[in-house]
Amino acid sequence: MTRQILETLYEHRHPVTITTKSGLVVRDLDVLSEMAAMGLATVNISVTTLDSKLSRTMEPRAAAPHKRIETIHKLADAGIPVMVFVAPVIPGLNEHEIESILEISRKLSTVTITTLRFTGA
Repeated sequence: MTRQILETLYEHRHPVTITTKSGLVVRDLDVLSEMAAMGLATVNISVTTLDSKLSRTMEPRAAAPHKRIETIHKLADAGIPVMVFVAPVIPGLNEHEIESILEISRKLSTVTITTLRFTGA
């Protein structure tokens, strides 16, 4: 989403929810925080794992876990509601990290949504 689109949404007081794995959303903190103050903006960030090596394997073109956590901090500090998605959760691969990711989210006073889908016997 471009800054110009965000500015147009702000100008017309139209709500927006951004879902991303990227830290680039912080480029627009000023507009997003103004919109959030009016209840018009929310940002969703997916955190699959806190393990950088596993992250590069599961999501090779997505931001590293520490960058996502840093982005969550910046958004929360700017007063922007942040929802953290813990997904995908793969049994035996990253399910042991759910609690750690939720704990980080809790410390930031963010809203956390966890999507779990366990399949198999």
